[in-house]
Amino acid sequence: MKTRKSSVPFILCFFLANLLLLWLCIFSLAAEEEDFVELKVGKGDKLIHICRKYLEHPAKWREVARFNRMKNPDLILPGQIVNLPVRLLPGVPIDAVVTYVYGEAKVQKANKPDWTSLSLGETVPQGSRIQTGKASSLELTFEDRNSFFIKSNTDLGITASQKKGSTYRLNRFLLNTGRMVNKIKKATGSDSRLEITTPSAVASVRGTEFRVSVDQAEATRAEVLEGTVNVRGMDKSLALHEGEGAFVAKGAPPSTAQKLLPPPRLLDYKPIYKELPLRFTFEAQPGLSAVRALLTKDQGAREVIEEKVMPIKDSLEFSNLPDGTYYLHTQGLDNLGIEGYQSPPIEIKLRVNPLPPLISIKGDDIEFIGHTAQFNWLKVSDAVSYHLQVGQGDDFSVLKQELPAYQGESYKSINLDYGSYSFRVSSIAQDGYEGGWSLKIPFRLIPPPPAPPLDKPTVNENEIFLKWRNVGEGYTYHFQLAKDKDFKELILDKILDKSEISLEKPKDPGVYHVRTSSIDKKAREGDFSPSQSFEIKKRTPYEMIIPILTTIGILLLIIAH
Repeated sequence: MKTRKSSVPFILCFFLANLLLLWLCIFSLAAEEEDFVELKVGKGDKLIHICRKYLEHPAKWREVARFNRMKNPDLILPGQIVNLPVRLLPGVPIDAVVTYVYGEAKVQKANKPDWTSLSLGETVPQGSRIQTGKASSLELTFEDRNSFFIKSNTDLGITASQKKGSTYRLNRFLLNTGRMVNKIKKATGSDSRLEITTPSAVASVRGTEFRVSVDQAEATRAEVLEGTVNVRGMDKSLALHEGEGAFVAKGAPPSTAQKLLPPPRLLDYKPIYKELPLRFTFEAQPGLSAVRALLTKDQGAREVIEEKVMPIKDSLEFSNLPDGTYYLHTQGLDNLGIEGYQSPPIEIKLRVNPLPPLISIKGDDIEFIGHTAQFNWLKVSDAVSYHLQVGQGDDFSVLKQELPAYQGESYKSINLDYGSYSFRVSSIAQDGYEGGWSLKIPFRLIPPPPAPPLDKPTVNENEIFLKWRNVGEGYTYHFQLAKDKDFKELILDKILDKSEISLEKPKDPGVYHVRTSSIDKKAREGDFSPSQSFEIKKRTPYEMIIPILTTIGILLLIIAH
């Protein structure tokens, strides 16, 4: 037992000694990795004087003492070597170079009041301020190949850009609003520094690829694609690793680290899009609140045509685009607005021309009386023929007639049963390409209004009374009286509100023909009823004498009185 008790302190001391030795070795290696400058102490030199002369901030003389492991910083001897860390020395300003510019990008260079447009290859010194416009972008690259891609509607200041020694670099930016993507080479100097300050946070990194954005409320979002980023807000720090993001509201500490969302999944992708607006919908996924989409001319998402953010429940639309090939780049946003990974470029081929024909129609609900329908449309200038379809169902699943190479701008259907149908037409170009379909035109084929049968005409001494069946409320009637059964010699042609008419008895003898049709509320007229006829007979001499004698008798009575 005594032997075991005595061994415990020994083992513990041995472990602590090795741990101390290991820590000293790590510290020594770290010190050796950091770039420094050797300085030989002269007669009368003191550490504080050396730091005043050589350091950017002399108050950091204690860091020099620790770096050199000085037991007594006040006691240094002539000939002694003092190592000054490069990071503490004054820096040599280095300029950024514009390696890409698209759209509107301007700069206000250090100590100059004017804003000027930026061009490819132009240098941008520290102290400059940069702004990009709508659907614009800019890339700045430094001599160490660190690059900063500045997106549209961004306001960025370069507060510091310096080189210290052969390896140490210092970059400080002030991101007032907008978004930037940063690609940083892994630093060889242990304290090379990149800081991006926003109105609500500070992001500092060493060797990484990450994004930083500032919205209108001055809230900051950071997303790490590679490496590590330290985000600080309200004296609270958060280390973000690859695949993580954080949100920092103004006047608040960083949120907890959030896992970056995968790219949104596009639904109903089409090899070619034939109509505008371009419309995209995305699959709902856990945590996905909205989609940021860029429509670009290039696969690298630099030449931005339009950028939109839409809630996942809504469809994304792009309008007013010429025919051509585009690329869609999408990112998912969570409920904090933190952006996930960007999708690979999705090729979007758009060919709207030749445009669909514009069909001449009246009203939304079209009805044709009878078993055929007729449609007319305006000529499409770059179309050599048309593709027609008449069918049933929302997707024309039941085709009644299809003409794939129809000539002309007017079409009359084949005979169809009474019922509901749809019509659509597309244009075909000289090269055989078929454009998108026109609007689907629903229509109905209905029987004509009924032909009201006539009762037998009633003929008396002075008039003729005709009556026919009342077919319903709201109908009017077309009445015709003719001398011939083909109704070419019309005596009377009249529209009536009632289903009856009284006529003065014709003076000329002969056979007369009458017929009627009904007209519905939409002024659609049905077929005429079978004609009825009546005869006006020629008067005999006896029939003619009686009226004459009656007239003479009346005249004599008048004279006698």
